[in-house]
Amino acid sequence: MSGLFREYKFGDYNVRKAGAQDLVAVYGLLRDTASWLKAKGISQWEELLHSEENNEARQAISSGITHLVEDGDGDLAAMFNLSGKQNDWDIDMWGKQDDLAYYLHKLAVAKGHHQQQIGRQILDWIDENILLENGYVRLDCVADNSVLNDFYQRAGYTFVGYASEGKDNFSLYEKLFTN
Repeated sequence: MSGLFREYKFGDYNVRKAGAQDLVAVYGLLRDTASWLKAKGISQWEELLHSEENNEARQAISSGITHLVEDGDGDLAAMFNLSGKQNDWDIDMWGKQDDLAYYLHKLAVAKGHHQQQIGRQILDWIDENILLENGYVRLDCVADNSVLNDFYQRAGYTFVGYASEGKDNFSLYEKLFTN
């Protein structure tokens, strides 16, 4: 399979691009993750809890940026969006960038796969398999989520500053790839 990555497998997990048939599963995972975050007192992705609308998920899938991580039984374990094109959110966070970069969003792990380090395994897999030379992988997360900020720093992402959207502050992280 050609594409963005060298390999589409790590451990017992397979990675594939989401298709239109995956929309319900993708939106369900995002809503479950938003509920889990809210229960932990983290107001991230809360808009997903107040709407049945899934246009953003539909658009990400149709754009080919949504990737699903399935376990050996074919069950959805996690998902993430990775795009080589800045969206409006990325421009708000990072300013208009003309360098080679991919933007990582919506990394979410299914409840049945929590506490298995799947998120870290995904980041490590991206590091080892992305076909990116002299470019960046960038991401943002809410600034007041210390666990998530620590997670990205431990995964080797460099904190480069803060950005604000309304009353919310976001931490900006990037990793340079020089393969």
